[in-house]
Amino acid sequence: MQSSKAIGTLLVLTICVCPCFASGPTEIPFNSGQIVLEVVGQVNNSGSNSVQFGYVSKVAGVGNAFLTNSAADQNESTARFTFYTEVVNRRVTTNGPLTIIVREGTTTVYLNTSPATFSSPDSFRSGTPIETSVIHQQVIVDTIERTFTVVNLNTITSTERFWADGTEFELGDVGQIFKTRLVGVLKVRDGSTPPPTGYFSGYSEGVRK
Repeated sequence: MQSSKAIGTLLVLTICVCPCFASGPTEIPFNSGQIVLEVVGQVNNSGSNSVQFGYVSKVAGVGNAFLTNSAADQNESTARFTFYTEVVNRRVTTNGPLTIIVREGTTTVYLNTSPATFSSPDSFRSGTPIETSVIHQQVIVDTIERTFTVVNLNTITSTERFWADGTEFELGDVGQIFKTRLVGVLKVRDGSTPPPTGYFSGYSEGVRK
């Protein structure tokens, strides 16, 4: 009888304190060649400074990146995830009709807590940070067509767990590197005046860890 009580007590203690069966968050890895994020955004340039902000329209592994299933209503105001990038020009080169800009800075991805709007860039960084990274950016501007392409190389410096649809996630891991390719149009192309400086969209894929 005492032996049975002892075994029962041991089982209770094991269930209460043993962490070996605890499940961690589901990591969303930036595996090489895998598209992890799709993004939509705008950019505001001021002198040598640039801020780039927007929302994430798809996250690999997360069922819906929006708070609604209605495609017509899936935009910045219903996005679950937003981002905000702050970079500074390091070099500007002219090559015929092309202007090549190299920038460095930081990018933060947020779990959105209130509707964002492009009329207020700061609204895209009002949520809870879930990933930060340092960024090296190359922008190529076609000064004739008033279009631009962008390649970003981000190295993750910190992550925070978050919940979506009853599952705990973690977006990448510290040290992972991902590349973002963007295509954009300058606002002056239609004869109007900034802000914003331009509009863009694209995707992020893993490079290596």
